Order: sequence, then C-alpha cells, then structure tokens
Amino acid sequence: MGQVKGRIHSVETFGLVDGPGVRYVVFLQGCRMRCKYCHNPETWKPDEGELKTAKEVFDKAYRYRSYWKNNGGLTVSGGAV
Repeated sequence: MGQVKGRIHSVETFGLVDGPGVRYVVFLQGCRMRCKYCHNPETWKPDEGELKTAKEVFDKAYRYRSYWKNNGGLTVSGGAV
C-alpha cells in the first residue's frame, strides 16, 4: 500500500499571522464549506493543487525550522472536505 497523498494549494515559508511566531504555513486544496467571507476561495476546487505525501510536506517545512525559534512552527490551513 502506498502512502496517502493530499493536495497542497500553496505554502508560505515565513508566515506571521497564522499562529504565534514565524510559521511555515501549508494551505490545503479542496473545501466544500464555501464560507461567505473565506480568505482563500481559490482553494475550493478539490482537483487542483499538487499531490504530496505528508513526509514530502514535512521534509520541506523542516528546512525552515531554524527560523521558528521557541515560538514558531508549522500551521496547516484549509482542506475541510
């Protein structure tokens, strides 16, 4: 059995508004909620985005860990399917 993959819309390597400290933010693709004031409606289409395994995403994020210090980290946003 292969690894499960998810669709990634985009990443923000030095996010400052999606959690405390400096964040590596992963925006998932595909959301059925269609909130009226959604900040990322471009992520709604479930068949778009790049297919990645969790390992691929975390390996790339981990390259930026020195910027996280004691208060930063990783934020995963969206993808409510």
